[in-house]
Amino acid sequence: MLKLSRRFSLALKSSLYTTISSNLMMPRSAAFVWDFDGVIVLTPHEDAWRLACEHWGIRGFSHEFYSRYVSGRPRLEGARNILENLAPHLLAERGGSVVEEFAEYKTRVYLRLVEEGRYSVNWGVVSFICKARAGGITQVLASASRNVLVLAERVRVGGLKLAELFDADVSGKGSSKREVFRRALQEVFSRVRSAECIVFFDDSPAGVEAAKEAGGKAVGCFDEGLASYGADLVVKDFSLWEPAELLEAVGCRA
Repeated sequence: MLKLSRRFSLALKSSLYTTISSNLMMPRSAAFVWDFDGVIVLTPHEDAWRLACEHWGIRGFSHEFYSRYVSGRPRLEGARNILENLAPHLLAERGGSVVEEFAEYKTRVYLRLVEEGRYSVNWGVVSFICKARAGGITQVLASASRNVLVLAERVRVGGLKLAELFDADVSGKGSSKREVFRRALQEVFSRVRSAECIVFFDDSPAGVEAAKEAGGKAVGCFDEGLASYGADLVVKDFSLWEPAELLEAVGCRA
């Protein structure tokens, strides 16, 4: 089980103490909705899809293709996009059932890579989430992947599991990222009926577009190119931001 380092633990405590005054200014009617893969934890999803394509003899899979057609999307949608664009002959020969078969193979590869330790935690993002929680901001986990808990239950943040930093988890509960984010909104309003500022954090074009369609603020994570998909703000390093500062930057006032 992965645990945070003593250095990170001490730094987090210091950061929390120094941001108490800032947290007092944060609106309690705010909520943060988080993608997981590539934002909180750098997972081997892209590698798993690449290996699956190689095994199935599918050519043309690249990082650019993954970012545009697979990243941030539920596994069946991602599988169908790969087959429709890169291997339409498989769909023609074997029918729609091949989508589920291909997706299941990729999932097996992904779980094997996780067991091999092929992932890393973005502790800067985790620290930011902890500070937002300390300020009373509701946290919802909303990945397109149904396998989030494989890692969220494994990673430890002090005495808590990473999964326990969130008030709700709707990951994988939808056939598209739009549906997952709609479920996230339902969870937010069931907890904060007067929620006025809902901020979505995602590292994919599909996630940013879904956030804007849901009527929320979209924070693009790490990639300046996400601004062209409608991100209200792009954050490359969360250690440079306080939650209250980010809320103000996207147009939410205390």
